Amino acid sequence: MTTRTQPNGPQSSRNGEVARHTYLPLAAAAVLGVACHKAESYVRPPVPVRASTVRQSPQTDQELRFSGTVAPEAEIELSFKVGGYATSLLTLRDGQGRTRFVQAGDQVRRGTVLATVRQEDYRQSAAEARGAVDAARAAALKARLDYDRAASLLASKVIPPADYDAAKARADGAIAAVDTAEARLASARIALADTSLRTPVDALVLARSVEIGNLISPNTVAFRLADVSRIKVRFAVADEVASRLQIGSPVTVTADAVEAKLPAVISKLHPQSSSDARTFDVEATVLSKDASLLLGMVVSVALPGASASRAPVITAPLSAVVAAQRPEGHAQALVAFVVEQERGLPIARERRVVAGQLVGNEVAIESGLFPGELLVVQGATLLNDGQRVQLVP
Repeated sequence: MTTRTQPNGPQSSRNGEVARHTYLPLAAAAVLGVACHKAESYVRPPVPVRASTVRQSPQTDQELRFSGTVAPEAEIELSFKVGGYATSLLTLRDGQGRTRFVQAGDQVRRGTVLATVRQEDYRQSAAEARGAVDAARAAALKARLDYDRAASLLASKVIPPADYDAAKARADGAIAAVDTAEARLASARIALADTSLRTPVDALVLARSVEIGNLISPNTVAFRLADVSRIKVRFAVADEVASRLQIGSPVTVTADAVEAKLPAVISKLHPQSSSDARTFDVEATVLSKDASLLLGMVVSVALPGASASRAPVITAPLSAVVAAQRPEGHAQALVAFVVEQERGLPIARERRVVAGQLVGNEVAIESGLFPGELLVVQGATLLNDGQRVQLVP
């Protein structure tokens, strides 16, 4: 007989344990290696920025000009105070005599009904409230007659004072019930009136967000209107210019799109500059009532005063210049970022700049930038020196 050797003897068990103990450190090292490889392979995404080429341009004595946007006197959001299904919309006639629903761009007069929701439920509530008022008044009349009768009987000493007091309390309660019923009737009538949405002023329709058959919830905006009784132009100026402006200062608004040059006056000066561009918002009211300016149109605003520089100068938008971190005891420094190509990739490089006088919406750069460089004009506040960027149009 031949005796077979058992492969799973004591020696084999010890070898298996050694193999398992050896495998665990190797597996852990492999996992750590993969994790480290992933951490090392992470690349910080580039920052999207806008950039423009630095140019040197001559300056002549001229009025300071700023780019502005035409805006209405006020924008109004109209919403229903009550809910229900929309049952009607204002209809108008187009140039061909066909009827259509009111839409953006239409002029509407004050008090015009733009839309209504179903009124049957609110009419029913008003009718019920009116019936309650009539019933309360009838009850109050009876209580008053009982009170007068009780007063006569008390004077004749036919009834005790307690009965008289009870009659008086019933009369007072009936009067209070009338007041309550009348208040409920007034509330029901207000709700019925609120089923119709009316324009509060002569206005221009900017948007309509309701259709016949829509279920309208209370406080849902149905129309956006613009009060165009006065037209304003909004623009931004730097602090040096803002300090010279006053309410009522004359300016000139020029709209190249409609070939119009209109007088205007400063009507609002924001007391605080914006945090990103460090400019002050200004509003100018156009004096002409016949101005053919469209809302949102870009116009030019000319301020009195001349620029003092005649020599060629490099200018940069205010958004391109940011404040550098200031060590304690040092003056505030300004920096800008230019885009350079390194290994085929666009990289932002920090430049210390010296800012000069303001030229319109831009600032003159006395040193730090050179013509032909690619200057970051939007997104500079998000950058650090050497950071990758992505140029967007």
